[in-house]
Amino acid sequence: MRDLLLRILGWRSLLVHGDPCVLDRWLWLRGQLQRGSARTFDAGCGNGVFSVYAARAGNEVVAASFSTAELERARSRAELLGVHGIGFRTLDLREIDAHRSDLGRFNQIICLETIEHVGDDAALLRSLAELLEPGGALLLSAPFADHRPLYSEQRDPSADEDGSHVRYGYSRERMRELLDQAGLQLRSEQLVSGVVSQQVTNMLRRLTLRVGRPLAWLLILPLRPLALLDRPITRLLRVPGLSIAVRAVKPD
Repeated sequence: MRDLLLRILGWRSLLVHGDPCVLDRWLWLRGQLQRGSARTFDAGCGNGVFSVYAARAGNEVVAASFSTAELERARSRAELLGVHGIGFRTLDLREIDAHRSDLGRFNQIICLETIEHVGDDAALLRSLAELLEPGGALLLSAPFADHRPLYSEQRDPSADEDGSHVRYGYSRERMRELLDQAGLQLRSEQLVSGVVSQQVTNMLRRLTLRVGRPLAWLLILPLRPLALLDRPITRLLRVPGLSIAVRAVKPD
């Protein structure tokens, strides 16, 4: 099914493969990403959609994931789409310092919905900052501390690094503190994934338990375009965004 969608719809089908909030992150990212010959590191590349997007924008991309299976799927999707300029690396971000010399430096780093999975998030951000060229940008998102819990989400997750979240979210103050400790200067900050995206996500999770993931995905697919109304409805209802997204720059 997914390969068929890739052939029919192209790379944008990756935006609706799974998590309904991926589209929101892309809508934010496209306004932040440097286009052209920038060198980009996608730290925690997931299904590869943001790596593919950056490569299509002219970037030379290194896409990293700790999951070999996930990385192979991302590589095969890029090949199917005919997208070049992405180097896929199996890499545990907690061990990134050991790979600094062979990774080199980057003009920008994409790290979306990743640091909440890592116990020592401050160390990870310092390591990512070290990989940036002076003037380079970190494009980061993570759960917002004041978001409403999604269906089945725990407010006090286990600290065990088993692939799930180890913390519920980040306040604006904590995010700024982490960036400052990493030697980065905050340039922009925004909440993404409002009430519409959150409710569609909740619906997908509930349906998955009842009818399985493939059918649940098909059932909520007609609701995906409602994401275009997410921001005005969220402002009207004053619902906190699910994630906080920031652009932070390494001083020259």
